[in-house]
Amino acid sequence: MNIIGKMPIPAPFVIIGKLAMLCNWLFFLLKYRAKDMMIYDSNITQITGLTLGVVGFSIVMVSLVTLGRTVTVGLPAHEIKLKTNFIYAISRNPIYVGAFMMCAGSCFFALHWLNIFLFGLTFGIHYLIVLKEEEFLAEKFGQEWQEYKRRVPRYIGRVRRS
Repeated sequence: MNIIGKMPIPAPFVIIGKLAMLCNWLFFLLKYRAKDMMIYDSNITQITGLTLGVVGFSIVMVSLVTLGRTVTVGLPAHEIKLKTNFIYAISRNPIYVGAFMMCAGSCFFALHWLNIFLFGLTFGIHYLIVLKEEEFLAEKFGQEWQEYKRRVPRYIGRVRRS
């Protein structure tokens, strides 16, 4: 099984989005090399950042384990089943929720203009990816997707009951 699927948006944008996310996460390490360049720093921002980072990482790991062997970067070419259980009963995109929490954690931990910009870029590009992934899932799963979409929020929030 191929882990790389069809790119949902043009490949250069996907690459920019993934690199922006990676660079955002690297600020967790870079802070100690450029501590005096941070906009603001306190124990509260550090604890908040680390907490968001650890919780986000945990959500990503649980989401990946739940997907199992069907994990794909991009739109899968192989047969898949719609995952609606466990963490996917709370969020349609828990991997993105966890990744965005890690990015937000990085911004709190290493409060720098470039880090904030990278998070914005990461979120914007991945939002476009999510929209294309949802189009794919709507085509592939039809009514099953529509019912799931009605019940479960895109990211986080109130779980809607029908």
